[in-house]
Amino acid sequence: MNDVSDSTTTPAASDEIVTRALLRLVDLPGGAGKAALITLDNGFDHTKPNTFGLGGLDSLAETLDHVAAAAESGEIVAVAVTGKPFVFGVGADLTGVAKITGSDMAREVSARGHRVLRRLGELPVPSFAFVNGAAMGGGLEIALHCTYRSVSTGAGLIALPEVALGLIPGWGGAWLLPNLIGAEKSVKVIVENPLSQNRMLKPAEVLSLGIADVAFEPADFLVQSLRWAASVVTGETVVERPEIDRGEAWDGAVAAGRALADLKLHGAAPAAYRALDLIEAAKTATRDEGFSAEDDAIAELTMTDELRAGLYSFDLVQRRAKRPVGAPDKSLARPITKVGVVGAGLMASQLALLLVQRLEVPVLITDLDQARVDKGVGYVHGEIDK
Repeated sequence: MNDVSDSTTTPAASDEIVTRALLRLVDLPGGAGKAALITLDNGFDHTKPNTFGLGGLDSLAETLDHVAAAAESGEIVAVAVTGKPFVFGVGADLTGVAKITGSDMAREVSARGHRVLRRLGELPVPSFAFVNGAAMGGGLEIALHCTYRSVSTGAGLIALPEVALGLIPGWGGAWLLPNLIGAEKSVKVIVENPLSQNRMLKPAEVLSLGIADVAFEPADFLVQSLRWAASVVTGETVVERPEIDRGEAWDGAVAAGRALADLKLHGAAPAAYRALDLIEAAKTATRDEGFSAEDDAIAELTMTDELRAGLYSFDLVQRRAKRPVGAPDKSLARPITKVGVVGAGLMASQLALLLVQRLEVPVLITDLDQARVDKGVGYVHGEIDK
């Protein structure tokens, strides 16, 4: 049962980097029993975070088959999910989303994610998410499907950013989060933060919001998380969560979210409003109803111009900025040993300062007379000496 890799029953896209769900059994501290530890890993370093396309979902589904069998036989007392160094998971493979050609296909991808991820919360043993690093979108939703969550104090990039792209959290987040932390906090995470220049959550906020149950330092995060999980399994630690207010406070939070969306969007983009509809419905909807509503929303939003524009801009500033199309091969680059800047005015001086700081090579400034050059050089030295 060790090191189970993926079996892609549905062919993944040829360019998909498959995130595998690697499985091993570990002994929980204090004789609490054995746990199944799932590590999400796409085989690359942290510069290529774990994402999930069809292949990744199939890998996780197969691994969960083994976990479920072990839980039902009494071989394990818990299951835990963690990520590779610095990265837990950053959600769906956006290159695959761009290839969806119809609403029915979009609905099936959303439903498939629900079918796989929800199993983490429906096993006969408790499930734990050890959020060791970046967790965005579907990555954070994996954690939300688990019964309990720990977070590393060194983790960064934690968010549900879908609304900023023109989508909604479509693998359970729009129902799970409100039912975990309430409507007001969920509106902040799902709607307000994405509309505020895609603001990320810090680990301390994840803990204070109630998304995580406990936080540990990164140096021994996995060891401490396993120790905590053992104490939860044995009953030594009882995780208590405040009761959610499902009265007027819920309705007021959704109304405030709509006012915020109107202020920022004026009704021009539908994703924020659909997300608020889902949060509003989560007040009374069952899990099945909530997940089905997310499928419908994904089917509707995936084919909109707003999403296509969002994906284009994301690709342009995130991927193409680092690897421009048609750029010469890096092996052809020559070392830069000196840079010249024509002009010594404020803008030229600021450019010279930036080049000195980033390239760490000599920078020559030239202008019409020596006085201007001296002023520009003085500016650069003054900024460096601060």
